[in-house]
Parts: sequence; C-alpha cells; structure tokens
Amino acid sequence: MNKRTFLKQLGLGTGAALAFPTFFTGCEATPNEDFKLWVWTGGDDKTSEDWKQEFTKLKEAGFHGVLVGGGHNTLPTAIPEAKALGLEIHAWVWTMNQPGDKEAQAHPEWYAVSREGNSSLDVRPYVDYYQWLCPNKPEVQEYIFNKMMDICDLEGLDGVQLDYVRFCDVILPPGLWSKYDLVQDHEMPEYDFCYCDTCRDKFKAKSGYDPLDKEDPSQDEDWKQFRYDSISEVVNKIAVGVHERKKKLSASVFASPSLARKFVRQAWDDWDLDFVFPMIYYKMYDEPVEFVKTATREGVDALKGSKPLYTAQYLHDKNAEEVRQSIEMAKAGGSEGLAVFNYSLLSDEFLEVIKAAQKT
Repeated sequence: MNKRTFLKQLGLGTGAALAFPTFFTGCEATPNEDFKLWVWTGGDDKTSEDWKQEFTKLKEAGFHGVLVGGGHNTLPTAIPEAKALGLEIHAWVWTMNQPGDKEAQAHPEWYAVSREGNSSLDVRPYVDYYQWLCPNKPEVQEYIFNKMMDICDLEGLDGVQLDYVRFCDVILPPGLWSKYDLVQDHEMPEYDFCYCDTCRDKFKAKSGYDPLDKEDPSQDEDWKQFRYDSISEVVNKIAVGVHERKKKLSASVFASPSLARKFVRQAWDDWDLDFVFPMIYYKMYDEPVEFVKTATREGVDALKGSKPLYTAQYLHDKNAEEVRQSIEMAKAGGSEGLAVFNYSLLSDEFLEVIKAAQKT
C-alpha cells in the first residue's frame, strides 16, 4: 500500500500526503498507483516491435497510459502492444482545428469566420496549420462526431482524447506574445471567432440581437457564454457516442477554467469527460513554477470531485529539476497524475525524475 492510499483509507485527502511526515518507510519504494502517469506519442512508421520497445520502457517507468496520435495509420499496430503490457491506450485526435482536411475543405462554408469577416480556411490566424471549423453548423457537428466514432470503434482502444477542442486563441498565453510580435491586452478582431451567419443567427434567435450590433462584441457576456456553450455542445455529443461504446473520453485543455474561457472559449469544467488534462505550461504563461500548483488547484476545485485531473507538462523547455518541481507543484495542487508532452522528449534523465516522483 502506498502512502496516499493509506491516507485515503484514513479519510484524508490526497493533498495531505504532501505534508504528511515521511515515516512510512515501507511505502516509499512502492510506485504510487494513485498518481497516474500519461504520455503523448505517435508515429505512422513505427512497427509492432517499435511500439513494444517504447511501451515496455514506459511500463517499466511506471506509466499508466499512452495518448497515441495518428488514427488508423497508427493505432491498429499500437493497440495490441499497449494492451499486452497493461497500458491504457487512448486515441489522440484533433477536433475543431482540422488543417489540410480534404473532406472539410470541400465545404468552405464549414470554417469559422473572424470578427474581421475572414474565413480561417483562407486567412489563418497565427500559424498556417490553424484551420478552424465552426462548432455551430449541424454538418460540422455531424462530421466531427462521425470522425470520432470511427476512431472510437477500433477494437481494443480504451478511449478518445480530444485536442484543439476549442475556438482559435483569441488571446495567446503571454509568454508567446513576443514570438508573434503582439501585445494582446484586448481581444483583437482578427483572432476573435466565430462570426459566421450560422453563429450570429443562432445567437440572435436566442438573445434577440446580432453580436455585431454591439460596439464591442468582445465585452458582451452573453455572446461569450454562447461560444462556451457551442464547444461544450460538441464535446457532450461526442461523449454520448463514446460512452455508448463503453469507452472513455478525455481532453487536453487550457491551464485553468478561467484562463481557458478567457483565451479560447473553453468551459472544460462543464464537459462530460471521464478525466481531463490541463496543459499547465507555466513558461508559456510567463509564470513561475508555482503557477502549476495554483492552476491545478483551480481546476480541481471547479471539478468538485466529478472526475480526475491529470496535470500536463511540456518537456521541451525544461531541465530535470524543473520537471521535478512541476510534479511537486501538481501534487500540491491536488492533481491525480501527470501527463507529459511528448515521448520523443522523454530523456532517460526525465524518466528517472518521473519515476522517483511517483514513489512519493
């Protein structure tokens, strides 16, 4: 029995383990099964043997599950190897952002439109791979749902993990402003979505006015809520299909409920998920490592015990000590696990840090 399990049986929360004296010496060598480890990975050209080697390494390091991208090109080869080793395997799939999707591109009217009036099919905000679909068009909802169910139906798959399940970033995390030579202290029209006829008509039918009738639509709380609800509706429809298939649904989301709403219209604490991966990439927010604790705690409090929260960390901009500190802060915030992006960045040094952290 590990220390956190022991404390739970005493009726204490998992956070108590962080401050509890470490005199349970018999527990310290046992991996903490309550603190689950996840990793994003992929690779269309990997063979069964490649996956076996990768998953064996992860299993030996104490990982619980893998989030695998690549869809039908990857998963049929990866799934049997993950299951043989007792790893959970979930399909990592992009949702509202569909760059280069030939079927979607055959329907230009499906794409989100900025407050400036530009379609993201043609005028792509920030980066070339940003091609956002409109969540309010029934045809788009059906297309995304069917796409997710096609993946979900793969035999042996444990679940679906949604990524880019939001609107385009109306405001970037502050640590990225200099990269794009921006100061986003307000919502700029070219990054503010979606103002297509479908969205505006649907909102007007509900509220009695067109958002563009407002002098500054970005300040209209009802218009903001409408867009939060638009994404929530897409997610919760997918959830019905995934759960009907007796599988799990999760999502990688922005750092905290308040920041997710502010930056990408994402009310993820309202979603019918089985667990959630907040991407608390503190350096992107130009914050110290303690931000991991505060953002994790905000998410945990918002979820009110309805589902596990696994704090996600990006490895590319960190050293081993920063990874250790991130895990410590995630635990202090009440996280039930750690997800790392991604496997290619998971050095032996990082693996040792993560393994050690799982034993406390």
